[in-house]
Amino acid sequence: MTDRLIRLLHVDDDEAFAETAALLLGHEREAFSIETVHDVSTALDRLEAERFDCVVSDYEMPGETGLDLLRAVRESDPDVPFVLFTGRGSEEIAAEAISAGVSDYLQKTGGTEQYAVLANRVENLVAGYRNERALRQRIDAIETAREGIALVDVEDTVTYTNRAFAETFGYDDGEVVGEQVDDLFVDDAFATEVRPRVAEAEWTGEVLMYRRDGTELLADVAVSRTAGDELVCTVRDVSADERREHDLFVKNRAMDAAPIGITITDPSLPDNPIVYVNEQFERLTGYSEAEIRGVNHRILQGRETDPGVVDTLRRAIDAAEPVTVELRNYRKDGTAFWNRVSVAPIFEEDGTVTNFVGFQQDVTELVEARRERAAVLDRVSDAFFAVDTDWRFTYLNDRAERLLDRPREELVGQSIWEEFPEAVDSTFFEEYRRALETQETVAFEEYYPPLSTWFEARAYPSESGLSVYFRDVSVRKANERRLEQRTRQFETFGDVLAHDLRTPLSTLDGRLHLARTTGDEAHLDAAGDALERVETLVDDLAQVMREGSVVTAVETVDLESVVRSLWESTDTAEATLDVGHVGEIRADEQALARLLQNLVRNAIEHGGPTVTISVGALDDGSGFFVADDGPGIPESDRERVFEPGYSSKPDGTGFGLVSIRQVAIAHGWELSVTESASGGTRFEVRDVETPDDD
Repeated sequence: MTDRLIRLLHVDDDEAFAETAALLLGHEREAFSIETVHDVSTALDRLEAERFDCVVSDYEMPGETGLDLLRAVRESDPDVPFVLFTGRGSEEIAAEAISAGVSDYLQKTGGTEQYAVLANRVENLVAGYRNERALRQRIDAIETAREGIALVDVEDTVTYTNRAFAETFGYDDGEVVGEQVDDLFVDDAFATEVRPRVAEAEWTGEVLMYRRDGTELLADVAVSRTAGDELVCTVRDVSADERREHDLFVKNRAMDAAPIGITITDPSLPDNPIVYVNEQFERLTGYSEAEIRGVNHRILQGRETDPGVVDTLRRAIDAAEPVTVELRNYRKDGTAFWNRVSVAPIFEEDGTVTNFVGFQQDVTELVEARRERAAVLDRVSDAFFAVDTDWRFTYLNDRAERLLDRPREELVGQSIWEEFPEAVDSTFFEEYRRALETQETVAFEEYYPPLSTWFEARAYPSESGLSVYFRDVSVRKANERRLEQRTRQFETFGDVLAHDLRTPLSTLDGRLHLARTTGDEAHLDAAGDALERVETLVDDLAQVMREGSVVTAVETVDLESVVRSLWESTDTAEATLDVGHVGEIRADEQALARLLQNLVRNAIEHGGPTVTISVGALDDGSGFFVADDGPGIPESDRERVFEPGYSSKPDGTGFGLVSIRQVAIAHGWELSVTESASGGTRFEVRDVETPDDD
């Protein structure tokens, strides 16, 4: 808990709630100084008039929303903590708030516990904000110091200058780097006075020096030697009209006063050891300069240090390239902290690396805050990812990793179109681009072949990129396709039924009329045949309609047992049954029996009473077949045999094979017809599950 005053601006149109919130927050933290306003316009006026450490805002307010206030605040101050504390929460609002740069997002709940949570969030955000601001101010102090500061290597070459040093001598920023420091001193004063004495101790004095245009100036100069044998040269123009005493300001002292840890290593020595640390590094790690000098930075690593991040550091150092990483480090007492490490090489004029300078900052609070925000998105039930305006991934939650089958470490920072090239020019490509160009939310469903998945996607655009929520809807799409297929098949039943019933009913009516008028009972026999035809048609149609939802209990069944059982209960005349090794399958036993019974009846009706029927497993193990040695089905008719109303017999209803197909569809099987080895008909059923598939 901090004792330093925290100025908090609370924005909420509900005056009673705002007053209660101020009292409860003040009770939670005595250090809070809370000012309450009730609309966006007044809030902006107060922020312009005075500095606040944090803004806490409701979402819904008259005229403008909390997001409007957030965007306006970010235009003038991109870093001040801003908490959206709202009773209305949604994925879209959360996505817009994150894109607009909200520091935290907290939903109002009942009870007073929420104010303890809010107070803790505000306190942590303000602490991080103040630390970041102080760090930037102190680093800027070196570059913006009024005194000129230069770093000189062992060859007397200037390797670094701040802006004041260059301006003192009339050069542009950085223009002096690479020049010989001797050329700046009149009468070779550096070589004759400074260099010989600085080897023993710090040298200070007033000397004449050259400006770029050749004129002379009197400079108060301090030169000292670092542990790496470099020279830190501090210069202040004390010409006749500005002569006065001044404080020495050298780079070594500046680094010791810096608010971040600074180290220098020497790659010319074995294992690139540390040769310099500043005081902040000692405070940060608990190691004194005497303990750490001559040791590699690995001394800060421990069991939770990510080897991948260490490898990134090592590769950059080997390539003499600057690098910034965040990794888990350990102090001398064993406590862990998150360390933001920036390393840069220092080169000689010929390009040789003389040293590496490292800047180390404790960012534990910042990392933990980022992880907390990420955890909020990971708790979202949908998969989620965000991309910037260059289409690079900036974040993925855990569910997105699973659905895309890619770890976030591989994707963050990479282009979505390069990582998923099959999506280019697809609906995903067109809709995401339309959302970003129009700044309007889009929602759509699309199939992505490489993942064999149907996705439902909703994309929310912002000025900084796109937030996408998506989910796998493959099961629903499969059910929709199956229902659509069944619906198309049943749509034709009415026409077929009307056509097939018309003929036998007409025959029945005519024969009954003739029997009444002539008294000839032979007409009654013909009428009976017509009536039997109608009954058969109705029975077959009823079976097909029932089998639209025929599969209700899928279990493991022995295919051979089902075949032999139905054979015994069916009038098979003199037909012969040959069953090969078919094993067990997963099916609804009653529906399977009806499918096989229709196939057997079809074979006997078309192949005659002495037909031989064979049942066996397909060679590729994907299902089974039912074949006969009857006359077969012409190849030209095989595509039509499962259509309602198709029959090769004059008195056939055309619904028997439709019933077979419905049972197959209900199981998810693929049904086809071809020619058997003996020239008859062979029905093949594929995609049949077995107990082993489970």
